[in-house]
Amino acid sequence: MIHDTNAILTAVRQMLLVVLVSLLVVGAAGAGDDERVVLKAEIQNATADIWHGEGSVHILYQDIEIHCDEVDYDHSTGDLVARGNVIVDRGPSRFTAEEARFNLETKTGIFVNATAYIDPMYTFTGREIEKLDETHYRVDHATFTTCSTDGRPPWSFHVRSAMVEEEGMGKFKGTAMRVKGVPVFYLPYMVWPMKKERSAGLLMPRLGYSNRRGFNIGLPVFIPIGRSYDTTIFADYYSEGFFGLGNNWRWAPVARARGEISLYGIKDQENDEFEWKIFGHHVDEDFHGFKLLAQIESLSDIDFWQDFDRNFDANTRRDLYSFVYLTRSFGPYALNLRADHRRTFLTTEDVVLSQLPEIEVRSGSTAILHSPVYLNLIGSLNYLSADRGGDLKGTYGRADLFPQFSYTLPGPPWFSITPRVGGRFTYYTSQYELDETTNRPTSFLDEPVSRIYATGAVDIVGPSLSRVFEGGLGKYEKTKHLIEPRIEYRYLTTTTDVSRIPVFDEVDSTPKDASIVQFVLANRFLGRDREGVGTRELGSLEFIQAYSFDEPLNLGDGTRTSQLGPASVALRLTPSVGTGFDARLSYDLLFKNLRSTSLAASVQRPIGMLNLTWYESFNPRTGDRFSSQIRSMIGFRKAGFPLDATVQIAYDIVRAQIGDQRYGINYTGSCWNISAQYRDTKIGVFPTREFLIVIGLKGVGVLPEIKGSLGGY
Repeated sequence: MIHDTNAILTAVRQMLLVVLVSLLVVGAAGAGDDERVVLKAEIQNATADIWHGEGSVHILYQDIEIHCDEVDYDHSTGDLVARGNVIVDRGPSRFTAEEARFNLETKTGIFVNATAYIDPMYTFTGREIEKLDETHYRVDHATFTTCSTDGRPPWSFHVRSAMVEEEGMGKFKGTAMRVKGVPVFYLPYMVWPMKKERSAGLLMPRLGYSNRRGFNIGLPVFIPIGRSYDTTIFADYYSEGFFGLGNNWRWAPVARARGEISLYGIKDQENDEFEWKIFGHHVDEDFHGFKLLAQIESLSDIDFWQDFDRNFDANTRRDLYSFVYLTRSFGPYALNLRADHRRTFLTTEDVVLSQLPEIEVRSGSTAILHSPVYLNLIGSLNYLSADRGGDLKGTYGRADLFPQFSYTLPGPPWFSITPRVGGRFTYYTSQYELDETTNRPTSFLDEPVSRIYATGAVDIVGPSLSRVFEGGLGKYEKTKHLIEPRIEYRYLTTTTDVSRIPVFDEVDSTPKDASIVQFVLANRFLGRDREGVGTRELGSLEFIQAYSFDEPLNLGDGTRTSQLGPASVALRLTPSVGTGFDARLSYDLLFKNLRSTSLAASVQRPIGMLNLTWYESFNPRTGDRFSSQIRSMIGFRKAGFPLDATVQIAYDIVRAQIGDQRYGINYTGSCWNISAQYRDTKIGVFPTREFLIVIGLKGVGVLPEIKGSLGGY
């Protein structure tokens, strides 16, 4: 009877506890579902205001979910004190701590010995983390990273104190960056954005070194202007007393249009002058039915580019090109509109060529009225400006029309004959004035001139012979050998004195009167895959010989000439996808010596690639070798492996020296990457040595890049 009484009393207490908990759940903070507090625990005790839970504690309130070992919750104020393995989840953010003092209604509180995961990818731990309001946090003695916190992270920032805003900025005092726990630099104060969206603020500073300008540091400021525009302002200081300012604008007003422009200027203390550059581009895929491409490249002088530009490839370019280009297709025809300006830097005088503008119509090979006769057409109108130095400068107009007609005679598939005829007419509003002694152009003469030439050609392919070999080769179930002779005859004639034709581009290049036939004996090797996915060419071997019916093709030594051109052999092997071998030879039939040879091999595999090229040229009259170079490029890259590297070397065998060498290496970790490049070139007008080191941190961006010049030769 006593046992029955105790059992009844225990059951009554449990029922009362359930009723009390239910009252707390339903009425603790209001009547709506959004205001309900759900409290669960293995052991539960409650008074009028305090609910105490132990063991697998689980609390739900609105979008907040709390797990811990033990909790005291005051339902009258919304305050709780959680202890032991505390986890507080709210949306994509999570806090873990040894102890938390938190208010469910204000969603604020203090976490002791805590770790916070803030969307989208930031993690920081602190002796004390205080949630001040919906988005702001105060952190005391914290470690900040975007890496996994299991074990020692690859990199982290250790800060004395910090104020952090979700989708805002993080402000850090007493910051030391550590790599694998080792301090690498210290900043007394640092600010960076902690958001998915773009935000205004200071970006990482840029560092560099030049043997001519000394050390430099740049401080960029980023400013978003709406969702489709932003700008970055740059300020650079050089230890030798130079100061530069720059601005970059980017835009993407619609889905298929985008562009950017960079402006930069610096005061040259040595020459007491202001130097500048303007680089930009724009693309619009649908500009009133046209595709629009635009680019601007302009600077005060080439020395400025060499000395101050942060682009690692600035030294390799020798020209500037600005243009506006619109194109639109109308069936087989294309209408192209272009205005451009090209400036080429030479050792003597710069060459400046401009088109303002060009109107061009082109057609591919198009059947005329559904007949077997095909038309290829190029026609253009231009207003040109050319400055080749000295008095050889002027502006003039040009009209050009170049139609070609082709027709393939009916015949069997193993034999075809295709004749082609065409003619080119070009009108110029000005012509060259020639030096009476040298017959070279000296200036422009304001008198019109026309150029007319006619072309004809016949391509004869075949008769082709082939044989299929059963039994297969490797993964190919069948192989085929195709012997395909070709005869290509070309004829051109003109009555124009082309020495007076102003040359601007390839339109003005006039071949000499010629009647040339070229013989080609081609051997092609084909293979059909055993899996039936198709046929591919495994290799080819061609023998090539040209003969002129007019002027000699080989001018020899002035006393001996030949109508025959050099005999050539070309071998190409592609035994598998990503593997290739190419060998070429040119032999002088007049002097019985080599003219040139070349070998090239390439291999591309999932682990990397290898390209090797060796070419030589000879004096055919003496047989002496006057050029021999080897170029190699080796790249290592494997999916899933963090390290990739490239090496490029050009070696001059005749001079016994390396003319150009480039090295690059990149390592990608779980939350960071580092890349380094080095270039040493003795080729060209401006030989130089340069290096570039870039470190990127996940979620943070690029650390100060280190770019330097070690001087030229």
